[in-house]
Amino acid sequence: MTADFITTKTTPDLAFISQHLFTAILWVNDELSITRLNAQAEQLLAISSGRLINQSILTLLAPDELVPKASALLENEHAALEERTYSLTERFAQAQNYQQPFIDHDHIIATPLNSNLSLSVDYSVTPVMYEQQPYFIIEMWGKDRQSRISDEQRQQQQYTVARHMLRSVAHEIKNPLAGIRGAAQLLQRQFIKFSDASTVNQYPTTVSKVSTSSADTSDGLQKMNQKLRNYTDIIISETDRLTHLIGQLLGSNQLPNWQTLNVHEPLEHVLTLVMNQYPQVVLQRDYDLSLPELSADKDQLIQVFLNLINNACESMSEFEQTLQRNKQSESKPSQSKPANTADSKSKTPASIDTQTDLKPNYQPTLHIQTRVAFQHTIVGQQHKQVMQITITDNGSGIDPALIGQIFFPMVTSRAAGTGLGLSIVQDIISHHHGMIDVSSTGSSQDKQTRFTLYLPFNQPLAET
Repeated sequence: MTADFITTKTTPDLAFISQHLFTAILWVNDELSITRLNAQAEQLLAISSGRLINQSILTLLAPDELVPKASALLENEHAALEERTYSLTERFAQAQNYQQPFIDHDHIIATPLNSNLSLSVDYSVTPVMYEQQPYFIIEMWGKDRQSRISDEQRQQQQYTVARHMLRSVAHEIKNPLAGIRGAAQLLQRQFIKFSDASTVNQYPTTVSKVSTSSADTSDGLQKMNQKLRNYTDIIISETDRLTHLIGQLLGSNQLPNWQTLNVHEPLEHVLTLVMNQYPQVVLQRDYDLSLPELSADKDQLIQVFLNLINNACESMSEFEQTLQRNKQSESKPSQSKPANTADSKSKTPASIDTQTDLKPNYQPTLHIQTRVAFQHTIVGQQHKQVMQITITDNGSGIDPALIGQIFFPMVTSRAAGTGLGLSIVQDIISHHHGMIDVSSTGSSQDKQTRFTLYLPFNQPLAET
């Protein structure tokens, strides 16, 4: 019995193993129906296993082959004119017959199962025999994910270098500013003493000796003294403004106060503060109330959400005002032109169409979503689960030329912006070992700007 116990080997649980792989795995039977898939496949394709099980793999990889051919003659003519290309169904059959795997690169997946979301992948197909039944193991690698990780690492390096340079410059500027302010204060005190002395000298003991010329001279000195004091006031106020700006560039040196919290608490706190200022904005909540609690600094998260949500509301408010001004400018020329002219007949409908295109029923909408993202990589660190918070608005959007630089200090797409809010957000998220992503899509009249935060549920022990 002892010998039998020693020689007995347990069979690995393939389902358990596949669930812990970083690669998307799909099991397909000989009828090309999906029988099993791991969590990474669900994450990559953005489709739940319940919707994919028993679906044909052709639905993902070759939906055109599911549609009957309109004309077999046309297909034969093409085959005669050019070298025959095998369909994916035939490639599966050949792989099974010859037990030969194959690989396809840069394949685009777009299916109604994930709302026609375009996804670029590399995939391999390996024929296997399992429990006397033929199967195919399909491995998928998202090209978008690989490029996203590379872009994220490159941007993080650029941000770190730029942040270090700005901190060095800020430190070099901060010390001279203190000296300038101190010198301006001393100079201002001298002007006050000079002003007091000249006021006393205006009234000598013998009034008869005061001449008109000396009185004029005293008035001139008094005016000059007041003007110089105004100059010192400007120097002191501008020095204080630059010192405050330098303080924002340097950021806070305070370490995060880690605490376990529900992420919806700081979100709702910020929404209570901001939404009262923008009653015209429609708020759409899409919360996953089953999310685990998060280890984070509550006050810093409030600052992050406050910056992002306030920016979104300001962008939508400015966009709404722009649309209203465009509507007024379009209506004025049409009212001033005669109705019976040829120019009126040709251009007035066009102006009306343009006015219609400018979203006459524009509704500012703020959408906030909380989810769990699986198998996510943050700055080279792979996480099985991370918190995903998405804040979406339909405002004016972000200039594509600024998308890659929007988190750098002093970079902004708004006329009234300082360019420091998103830099502070990036700094706080970095301290939480997370990442933030931004996208701005759509036409000029229908844009959507989306900020997505990824935060690990637990912080490293060294930080706690």
